[in-house]
Amino acid sequence: MNIYTTFGTNDLARTVRFYDAVFAVLDQPRLPDWPEGWAGWGQDYDNGTGFWVCAPFDGSPASTGNGTMVGFPARNAAQVRAFHAAGLAHGGTDAGVPGTRSYYGPDFYVAYLRDPDGNKISCFHYHYDPATDAGD
Repeated sequence: MNIYTTFGTNDLARTVRFYDAVFAVLDQPRLPDWPEGWAGWGQDYDNGTGFWVCAPFDGSPASTGNGTMVGFPARNAAQVRAFHAAGLAHGGTDAGVPGTRSYYGPDFYVAYLRDPDGNKISCFHYHYDPATDAGD
């Protein structure tokens, strides 16, 4: 079970703009009342999983991990596409366009982004059915 995930950032304001956009698509609001230098989305510690960004505690620059990624579930393929578009529009870079991947199977619809600091994230819809996808 995962209660929270934290990514380091070298530019908190830029990273907050990016995550505000992608989490708005997933209906995950930014959490209020956190200390200077922190931002979080999702749920508080008592009610579920949260996602956080801040400068690294050791004072060194934030960096990404090769092979490290966090995935966020979506209600449908349209929400995956909206997540990807919002990320691109707010400083993210494409790491894999929305669609299915043969190595996951035909019912796993996913898109990949790198946030402004280079961290890899994904958004996925499991049980995808192309016959019911409106394509918007």
